[in-house]
Amino acid sequence: MSLTNFPYFRVGWGVRAWGYYAGRTNLVPKSSAFSDDTLKYGRLSANGASFLFGANFRLWKFDIGANTDIVGFAFGVKRHGLYDKSKLFEGEGAPYYNSYVPSNPSAFNVLPLVIDKQNGQSEVYIRYWITDRIGLKLAYVHGRITYSTSEKLDNGQRRFSKTYGVPSASISFPLYN
Repeated sequence: MSLTNFPYFRVGWGVRAWGYYAGRTNLVPKSSAFSDDTLKYGRLSANGASFLFGANFRLWKFDIGANTDIVGFAFGVKRHGLYDKSKLFEGEGAPYYNSYVPSNPSAFNVLPLVIDKQNGQSEVYIRYWITDRIGLKLAYVHGRITYSTSEKLDNGQRRFSKTYGVPSASISFPLYN
């Protein structure tokens, strides 16, 4: 089926630049349900750029849609996170328990919506087109921030992450056409 038969449905791609800046933050590994590993930071920051895929439905002057990062790159300041772990059951990360471990934002990221321990964002939105070229967009961004250590910690973990959500309002306009 061709999408030309459905003019109210659109798919597309794009590029997203993003930044994450926070104060006190705790990041956990994927296996946190079975352990008490945590990397604790006094502040955290990362920036990135991603290629994204999106789709939306056009109903009169409204677009209802979603988009998600497909592949992206992140960078930022090297931070030292406190590896908070009880010593009840010692693992391979024992030398780093209750010590500061150097880490950076995870550089290469793929499908952060479905693959854990990846940096990136997804968005759902509704946009009202005031004119043919200017719209008002209300959105909710679901994101994940991930930092990587150079040392393997308990259970071979190197990536620690946290999800976040942010509502937003913005003005939309096409960059071409």
